[in-house]
Amino acid sequence: MHEAQLAANDAMYYYFTRSGRRSDWPMWWVFDNAGGTPASADLVRYVTDRAEALEPLRRRIHEVPAGLGHPFWEVDDSPVENHVTVHSENLDWAACLDRMGRVLEQPLDARVNAWQLHIFADVSGIPTLTGTGTVVMIHVSHALMAGPAMTSLSEALFAPGKPPLEIEGLGPAARRPPVRLAAVRGALGWPVRLLRFVAGVRAENRRIAREGDEGGPNLTPRTATILNQRISPGRAVRTFPVDLRTVRVPGTTVTAVGLTAVSQAMQRYLDKRGEACPDDLAAFVTIAVPGATVMGVNRVGADVVDLHPATSDPAERAQAVDGTLRVRRASATSRRELERLGLVDMLPSRMYRAAHGTLPPPESAPPTVAHTVLTSIRCEPSAEWSLLDKPFRFAGMLPPVYPDIGLAHSFVGAGDSFAVSVVCDPALVDDIDGYCDILQEAFDSVAAALTDSR
Repeated sequence: MHEAQLAANDAMYYYFTRSGRRSDWPMWWVFDNAGGTPASADLVRYVTDRAEALEPLRRRIHEVPAGLGHPFWEVDDSPVENHVTVHSENLDWAACLDRMGRVLEQPLDARVNAWQLHIFADVSGIPTLTGTGTVVMIHVSHALMAGPAMTSLSEALFAPGKPPLEIEGLGPAARRPPVRLAAVRGALGWPVRLLRFVAGVRAENRRIAREGDEGGPNLTPRTATILNQRISPGRAVRTFPVDLRTVRVPGTTVTAVGLTAVSQAMQRYLDKRGEACPDDLAAFVTIAVPGATVMGVNRVGADVVDLHPATSDPAERAQAVDGTLRVRRASATSRRELERLGLVDMLPSRMYRAAHGTLPPPESAPPTVAHTVLTSIRCEPSAEWSLLDKPFRFAGMLPPVYPDIGLAHSFVGAGDSFAVSVVCDPALVDDIDGYCDILQEAFDSVAAALTDSR
């Protein structure tokens, strides 16, 4: 495969977007405007001064004719300032979050623009800030970047010295991608690739039977809730900081503490809506898979983690969630899952695109396997982050909302900060602020219970 060509796993996210799904990846950083609101021209100049550090982003998708090969990355020579939008008007925190949600409603066309930076320069009412703040949000194609690159991107944008962005698994973009040659090779190689795929599947099935390999994600069907419906294009976003000390509990991971709070909040929210919370409440949790070259830049797997709503004691529930999480973390790096990814990479591109580039109608959707999605990232800054001398306060990001799961969460730790973010389809979660109030109360409740149980 040519070094500028997307791996199948990365191309999948591009195909998702072409099918109408919103699979782009948003991240944002909050800075304290102590000393004054930065001017729009200064903000644009700040970003363009870091163009060299952001060089890996300067690319766009170039399709192979007739889809006979996965797309290529082509060099994007457009000025960096074309990728920067400054929103200079004064907004309160809720209005800023609403603007961010509207950005996510419009998927990027990575053939034209694979990333866009939105800067909200004058935002009031941000939690933990006494005055106004600046919010920097990047909206980027998931085919180009995933969670493991968040630390490097943050450093490239906000660390002193302008360290270059590094995206593991990303090859160089080509000035003239050999798309016609790739199409010819794809057409001629189709039968061979398909035969290799079928032979590989048979061999892997024999190995699984011989070794009794039960690794890989747990996709057992679950009881559907009101959150498990085909989502609309609408997005509502909320984010709030949490005292890092409250979620750091000896013997229990931060992710497990947060998942327990999500479990409590979802249970209470469903009860409030008059719907019984299912005993098999569960979350899709993303899991980093470093070193898995077959995954391209998206070296992130996922598995389903039980949230144990029937366990009423918060401390006991946290222990149960933590135990399940520790077991399921191994699934993304299991031999069975990595072999599956290798086999998928053999599929002819047109077959792969047909599988992921078309969204089946709701009545044909697969069974419910989870009720929410969670991604959790820890960033370790090498130095203090700042924007035009404005100090960094906290960061957030969100996973894509699945087509039939209308509520997703994320946890982002950066330095001494920790923030929880929520995204939903407002047609399914009709009171996101009420849900977030419940979620914040759940964090306090779980933290207190774990403290008392020590």
